[in-house]
Amino acid sequence: MLNLKNKWLQYISGDTLRHESLQKVSNAQQTMLFHQELLWADIPYQENASDLFMIIGRLREMSIALKSSKCPYYMDYTLRLKIIYGLEWLSEHRYNEMCQPYGNWWYWEIGVPIALLETLFLMEELLDKELIERLLLPVDKYVGNPAFHAQWFTAKAPPSTGANLVWKSSAVALVAVIQDDRQKMVAARSALLPLFRNASEGDGFYEDGSFIQHDKYAYTGGYGVSLLHDVVRLMVWLHATPWEMPGEARDLTAKWIDRSFVPLVFRGSMLDMVSGREVSREDSQNHESGHSVITSCLRFSRILDEADQARLLSRVKGWIVADTYKSYIAGSPPDTAEQARALLDNEQIQPAWEEAFCKMFAHMDRAVLQGPGFAFSISMFSSRIYSYESINRENLKGWYTSYGMSHLYNNDLGHYADCYWPTVDPYRLPGTTVTDARQKDGAGQGRLSNRTFVGGAVLHNRYGAIAMELKDVVNEADGLTALKSWFLFGNRIVALGSDIKGCNSAKVETIIENRKLNHCGDNSIRADGKKICRNLGNVDTIHPKWIHMTGSVDEADVGIFFPQQCSVHALCEQRQGSWKEINDFGSPERIERFYQTLWFDHGEAPQGDHYVYVLLPGFNEEETASFAEHSSLRILELNDQVHAVEDSELGIAAVHFWKSGWYRSGIIACSSQASLILQKNSTSLTLAIADPTQMQSRPIEIEINMPVTRVINKSDRIAVEHSEIGKVKLWFDPDGAGGESFQVEFGI
Repeated sequence: MLNLKNKWLQYISGDTLRHESLQKVSNAQQTMLFHQELLWADIPYQENASDLFMIIGRLREMSIALKSSKCPYYMDYTLRLKIIYGLEWLSEHRYNEMCQPYGNWWYWEIGVPIALLETLFLMEELLDKELIERLLLPVDKYVGNPAFHAQWFTAKAPPSTGANLVWKSSAVALVAVIQDDRQKMVAARSALLPLFRNASEGDGFYEDGSFIQHDKYAYTGGYGVSLLHDVVRLMVWLHATPWEMPGEARDLTAKWIDRSFVPLVFRGSMLDMVSGREVSREDSQNHESGHSVITSCLRFSRILDEADQARLLSRVKGWIVADTYKSYIAGSPPDTAEQARALLDNEQIQPAWEEAFCKMFAHMDRAVLQGPGFAFSISMFSSRIYSYESINRENLKGWYTSYGMSHLYNNDLGHYADCYWPTVDPYRLPGTTVTDARQKDGAGQGRLSNRTFVGGAVLHNRYGAIAMELKDVVNEADGLTALKSWFLFGNRIVALGSDIKGCNSAKVETIIENRKLNHCGDNSIRADGKKICRNLGNVDTIHPKWIHMTGSVDEADVGIFFPQQCSVHALCEQRQGSWKEINDFGSPERIERFYQTLWFDHGEAPQGDHYVYVLLPGFNEEETASFAEHSSLRILELNDQVHAVEDSELGIAAVHFWKSGWYRSGIIACSSQASLILQKNSTSLTLAIADPTQMQSRPIEIEINMPVTRVINKSDRIAVEHSEIGKVKLWFDPDGAGGESFQVEFGI
């Protein structure tokens, strides 16, 4: 058990502390109160019990300073006495076995116990045995059986799942080490084992890489990151001990990394669309989440075979090198900081190249397209996935973050990390179709739509046809509905909308882009070669063929092409906000940022309006103008039956059939609701098909008016019939397919 204790200490403490941490410790020591109702004046009693977590977190940080050998506070006698006093005060006044738990169960059963146990690991030989035993009593009581949570808050405690299960098992395992209790360690391991299987409903990882927490929220970048961090930490910690996790658990964890996390990390940052209410937390923005994934991968690599280790470390090295916004090593735990330095010095492992791919996470209504050089994310909701989460007074203005919110990441790595969420206009998030009705904090959170057509098809893991049938659940009285599509053809992203309807006086808008500008707000924006938005705060109305937005750094330009005549509104403005406005626990300090917003105005109570635009990531002004003049894209249909697009240069046609019943679009006819992508080259024709509704059980019939010679390969879900010359007929079985894409390839 002593070896396990020492291994865990390597996770949390090294030989020195960063300057910011030393300042915090110094301030904590100077401001600690004695023999008063509070331990620190700046941590008052909180009804949700968050003050308990803040107090033990501060004592833990002081303990790390005390035990860091190259820190000026190493074994400082005064600091030691204050830590001991703080622990005694916590036991007497806030956290003991006689307390009646209140507020948020998480603090009592997870947050406080784990921080307290780590503090005891650091301080154990400096504390009286009686104090240690007294501090462990509430831990044993409130953590209880790790298989259940909220045991002191509900009559029937619900099962622990996902990250909560890992946290509770970790707490029990740490207690087992302190108490030298092998049976308790067995119990912690046994409670954790059910985690290692893919979910078919509710919380957990899914076969397609989706991660769900709190029943119906996409949460890979929040609870998923925490789960991976803690399960890997436990797995590596228990490796080569009697409590080692089985090989199947290690293999499944490797798949989670590949399927769930790798597609959502771009240059060291986690895409915001899967972070839920954590986007409203100043200290856990996308680079912090991405760096947690890097930490987990570095640790996990230690228990892999040589080939798998080299492959994973190559990817990690690529992320660390590419993240020029935030240094991984500067803020990483002691054990992985050392490992990362060695990795960067290891010339045998080269950083992985950025891959070009497309992925649909059908079980959490999220889609991603990656470059190289950019990433594009689409956030949606449906009858299966909630709109957004706003609990504990967090994410207060997340109303429209799943209304088709589309983020374009590029070489401006601070775009969404540098105070984006407290300053962006929450009514004008890019990609969304919304009303301008004002909302109350937290309005519409945790709601399902009654629409099922949300998802899409992916071909060759490279191209995507993504669809969303939108119904407004935040402002239901206005009756907003729309059909929205994104056709992801590499570095050309086609966005279509049709059948946009509303029934009240609220104005309806579709937001094309809303990009944060440099700190002077003087990024160049030009429409058809002419500068627009010359006056800050004034709305320009233009009828462009193309718009070009100059990035704040190199390789961060964005071009936009408008294939059809349209009216676009453009606004450059300086916006203000604070973290507290979106999260009650955030700082009230005012922040200012400049934004460039482009949108379509559909007017009041529209009755079938539409839009078309094409995003061109990385295109400079000349390239944007050239693409607009010689575009290979063609909008084939845009109505309430079909959205169809073709790209002659790529040989791709893609279609969403929105309704049941036969409908023909170009060379493709379909009998029911479906998303399809077809690509033709000189020797073959490949089709990908999916059922975004995830509701159909009867075969979907497709006819393609194109001669084929043979079937090269196909999914077992697809049956093929050559019934007529120049035509191929096939059937797709969607029953139980879960929105996944399936392919068939023909020779021509």
